[in-house]
Amino acid sequence: MSAKFRRSTLEDALFDSPFDGLKKHSDLIKRAIKEFQRGVHFYSECEFEKAEEKFERVSKLEHEADKIKVQIRENLPRFIFMPITRDDFLTLLKEADAILDYAEDVAVLLPMREEEIPESVTEDFKKFSKKVFESVKQFDEMMKIFSELLESSFSKKSKEKARELQVELSEREHEADKIEKSISKKLFNYDKEPLTAVHLLKVVDRMDSIADHAENVGDMIDSNLESK
Repeated sequence: MSAKFRRSTLEDALFDSPFDGLKKHSDLIKRAIKEFQRGVHFYSECEFEKAEEKFERVSKLEHEADKIKVQIRENLPRFIFMPITRDDFLTLLKEADAILDYAEDVAVLLPMREEEIPESVTEDFKKFSKKVFESVKQFDEMMKIFSELLESSFSKKSKEKARELQVELSEREHEADKIEKSISKKLFNYDKEPLTAVHLLKVVDRMDSIADHAENVGDMIDSNLESK
């Protein structure tokens, strides 16, 4: 783990370890989701130009995160001493990256139709978005705790905190699922503008996947903690 990671096309992107790279990758996810959240808010308020600006920023940050992901994969030795297995580490990276992949999908898909969200689902959409973003916030907290655990040899206090966060994350994801189903049911019965319904059905499906992958990361971290 002492070997330096090769410099990528990102300025000053030199990692001391794969976990350093994972942290930089997670930081980019956090920054991108903040932009994504603002974009969704602006879109919901029919401020489409402002939304587009935020969504373009999401795509740029996703591209940067992809470079770091590739760099980590290319420079991770086949045999290396880590607190978790190499396969688990790569799966954790893949699941974390999927959060941003789906955010970019929505960032591209949502502005394809500049339209007011139907009144019948407006409140549900706001509640749903809130739960999705809360899930990502819990994911970010889980990643911070996990980094601390790696440095503290999995202290009991940090492990207990991580498990508390995982329970909360699962609850957020479950709540998002319930609201997503409510929105989908209403949209399937929205006959004023079929294209609007189809468009938003795809959007909420991909947004729900953001929460799903955030929960997957939390599950993986929790699973690794149980074995320590």
